[in-house]
Amino acid sequence: MNKIYHPTMILSENSKTGRSINLPIAKHCTPTKNCAKCCYAKSGHTNRPTNKNKQRWVSQYLAGNDLTELIGEIKKHTAVRLSATGDLLETHIPGVLSLAKNCPQTMLWGMTRKLDIAYELNYRFPNLKMMVSVDSSSPAEVWDYDGVLCYGPRLEGDVVPKDSRIKTVFPYHHHGKVKKGLVKGPKDCQAVWHEIPGCMVCGRCWSW
Repeated sequence: MNKIYHPTMILSENSKTGRSINLPIAKHCTPTKNCAKCCYAKSGHTNRPTNKNKQRWVSQYLAGNDLTELIGEIKKHTAVRLSATGDLLETHIPGVLSLAKNCPQTMLWGMTRKLDIAYELNYRFPNLKMMVSVDSSSPAEVWDYDGVLCYGPRLEGDVVPKDSRIKTVFPYHHHGKVKKGLVKGPKDCQAVWHEIPGCMVCGRCWSW
């Protein structure tokens, strides 16, 4: 009899972003042209079969009714990133709201390409912050979003709009290195440029 799969830890860990909930790319993401081209989750550690298996399991778990185990893990941390890989689905919304309600001392933060996800989650709980991710290949209607934005990937030649909604810019980086030819911009993520150890030192992506 095959042993039923269950990860040792539901949360994943990254040296830059800290603890996170990682989800699949397939059937979850709605990438722009630039996002699909530069996706870091399509290769390397996060693309290993064992990690992809965990991502699928986490997606099903987050859409379920009993999140007791995940709540226990999240409460141990001051901040947890949502959908560090992949993107949230509509079926995850009740679960994410439950996490925010039951873990009030933990900041749940992240980015999404889906306007409906951002509208459903933002301003429901003070410890739940989702930025809408845009880039130079984003469809025009995304720029009508009246909430907080992040810009990325920023490619060589991109001109980031002088838009107060954009809080953070992510220059195209892969395997921890910024793509050659890119010059640092005023809103660029400091962790990507290795000017700070990681997101927990900064907090710009959820301090709004």
